[in-house]
Amino acid sequence: MQLTGNITAPLSISRALVGLVLAGGVAAIAYAFIRFGLPAGAAIALLPAGLCILWLSMRNPAFSMLGMLVLNYFIMYLGREFLHGAPVGVILDAALFFNLAMLILQALVHRVEWRRAGTGLTLAAAIWMIYCVLELFNPQSVSLKGWTMTIRSLAFYFFLIVVLTQLTMARYKYLKQMLAVWSVLTLIAVGKALAQKYLGFNAAENYWLFVEGGATTHIIYTGVRYFSLYSDAANFGAGMGLAMVVFSISALYYRNPWMKAYMLAVAAAACYGMLISGTRSALAVPFAGYAVFVMLSRNFRMVVAGVFLIIMAFCFLKFTTIGQGNPIIRRARSAFNTQDASFQVRLDNQARLRELMRGKPFGAGLGHGGGKAKVFAPDAPLSQVPTDSWFVMIWVETGIVGLLLHIGILLYVLGKGAWLVFFRLRNPQLKGFVAALTAGIAGVVVMAYANEVFGQIPTGAIIYMSMAFIFLSPRFDKELAEAEEAKHTIPAKNLLAGKTTTP
Repeated sequence: MQLTGNITAPLSISRALVGLVLAGGVAAIAYAFIRFGLPAGAAIALLPAGLCILWLSMRNPAFSMLGMLVLNYFIMYLGREFLHGAPVGVILDAALFFNLAMLILQALVHRVEWRRAGTGLTLAAAIWMIYCVLELFNPQSVSLKGWTMTIRSLAFYFFLIVVLTQLTMARYKYLKQMLAVWSVLTLIAVGKALAQKYLGFNAAENYWLFVEGGATTHIIYTGVRYFSLYSDAANFGAGMGLAMVVFSISALYYRNPWMKAYMLAVAAAACYGMLISGTRSALAVPFAGYAVFVMLSRNFRMVVAGVFLIIMAFCFLKFTTIGQGNPIIRRARSAFNTQDASFQVRLDNQARLRELMRGKPFGAGLGHGGGKAKVFAPDAPLSQVPTDSWFVMIWVETGIVGLLLHIGILLYVLGKGAWLVFFRLRNPQLKGFVAALTAGIAGVVVMAYANEVFGQIPTGAIIYMSMAFIFLSPRFDKELAEAEEAKHTIPAKNLLAGKTTTP
């Protein structure tokens, strides 16, 4: 009885302390709300969750990288809903520097294997970043602010994300976790697009459409273009096309039938999201992505079936009028119309840019292409001509030298992925995942000729993380081979021990 009493007393004291702490926390939140308003009250209320995130991130920096992936997905939505006119990219800046700080703190306690980031991808990202830094001294540039605002998305994010991913997520389980988190985010994005389609736009979205001018490109004669959590419909279409390719191919390599069904459902949802985005160029992502996967598969039956399906889909859209009454099919079919008015305008703009770009091998400077130039250099002749394309934007801002360097880096990444799938990787599931990521990136690269989508939030960060996983895949392959070998070695040792001890 005395022992029970000794145990009960500390428990009662602990419960009382917990109750006091909770009561004090509620009182502090209430006081902050009343005295300082909603932001202060919300900050105090979120403090416990923030401390938990900090603790988990310090224990395992991979957790904070997955958190960055989630936060990155909602940045444009937060900017439209709550941060009107604010530079929302600062949120991604803060998330990346938080991850960098967690990695440094981890290095102070445990040994970090820095050589994990010693890959060709890191070198390529560093070369591109150095080139973009040197654009600061481009004599054609007339705006330091344009360079400052552009280099983050054009070079710093690329370098930091690939390095941080390689240093913190160098285990195979993190690739699978990234795919799982991304799949949930994709479903949320499609759900938001469905809400826009069937419930209507909310106040912030209506403000963006009808006050800030988004309606001119999103409510057009062919119908409404839905943009979900993304900055615009083109970005949404690219993100959904990428998800469609990656998850549909990944589904083929999951052993669990429930995961296969789930990934196929996510891919189907992403396909629908891509179609209701109304972004015709987004069709390039599955067309190019699946074509690349068919080549990577090296399976004769899959190659034949894949080529047949791609040709049939192309012929259906290009040479028939079946389903023309459906606005989604009609809009998709117009992507193959080379006489389309908007396509001709793009060609005219590129012809004008060729004249303006003469004598500028290193471009006009970062921030001096397309819509950005109207903010940073409104009087520059190039600011009057839309770039309409990621690659045209790179050409205008970094010149033919920068464009060739950038395309070379992308081809290097895609070539590395193909080489790993063809010759290096042995684990079938890992090989399938790497093929899926390579095919998805290839699809967005092709689409980037028609839209400035490649480095946009959130698509850019997902692509850069995917590139890092491609270059980490040989390490994953070794890890899986060692695990498989250990699984067979231990039973053999147990059997041998049983034989020697049996009389």
